[in-house]
Amino acid sequence: MTDAKAWAGAVETDLGRGAFVPTTVDRRRTLADLIDKYLKEHLPVRRHNADERMTKTHLAWWKENAGYVTLDKLTGPTIAGFRSELLARRTARTVDGEAREVPITQATANRYLAALSAVCKWASKELGWLSSNPVLSVTKGAEHTGIVRYLDDAERRALLAACKASTDRNIATAVAIALATGARLSNIRNLTWADVDLEHWRLRFAHTKNDQPRFVPLVGPAQAILQAHFDRDPTQNGWVFKGQSDDAPASLDKPWRAVRKAAGLVGDKHCRFHDLRHTTASYLTMNGASLAEVAEALGHRTLTMAKRYSHQSGEHVRSTFERISGRLGEE
Repeated sequence: MTDAKAWAGAVETDLGRGAFVPTTVDRRRTLADLIDKYLKEHLPVRRHNADERMTKTHLAWWKENAGYVTLDKLTGPTIAGFRSELLARRTARTVDGEAREVPITQATANRYLAALSAVCKWASKELGWLSSNPVLSVTKGAEHTGIVRYLDDAERRALLAACKASTDRNIATAVAIALATGARLSNIRNLTWADVDLEHWRLRFAHTKNDQPRFVPLVGPAQAILQAHFDRDPTQNGWVFKGQSDDAPASLDKPWRAVRKAAGLVGDKHCRFHDLRHTTASYLTMNGASLAEVAEALGHRTLTMAKRYSHQSGEHVRSTFERISGRLGEE
């Protein structure tokens, strides 16, 4: 039997059992081609993208380092090899007030894998360029789940003062909503006025990490701030945070960096927008909320994520033990 006949027989067998057989086109398409198509066609309309800027940064690394890999060769072991290269990198970071070269963390590597996974999922489900998502077979590194960053009272006041002084009114409203609800940046940024119930003060987050809409009450000073934001909007329709066009909401990245710097939340006190979510959760636990209540408030499906905030509830645990002790003493 000739090599050609042997190959044809193998392909026929694979087709018969439903296995994916790459075509000539599949063998020519590269990961760089796929990433370019994703950035051009899918990312701009992906409303629940948490951080478009970071996604582009992560995908730029994959394109530069693995872009030459053809899609028929894009397998779990291949991706794992590039992940090892990524973990060998060193990046500049401020440590104890000094700029140092430090290794990439497992958590950062996982973010790079997550960006690539979104691309491969799209290629598999919508384009048919991949038979499955190869990133799913790559083991993610363990992430540190210890104490999370949250704002103390002085830091919170400094941040709110910086927001009040900012000429960008979007960021003041966004920060107020974040602290009042513990919502993710993507949920806040993609709010439309149709998602806002000003009569009952309730927000609808249409696209969540759990792929289910979530309704969250808005209480306290955030109500007045959002009402003023609505009154300033000449259209009172469409995106809550207006961008340069109607196609996408405003980017909150630049104004966030500005108010964070003005509040002194850089360097040793570095604070991400996502840390506002941690702040809300920490405040809840410190004011007596149970982990189940924190999980419900933040939209976690399980208590696993909420347990990250249990370290903040030390005094709450102490008061619980004191109540038990008091009861035992009475008896």
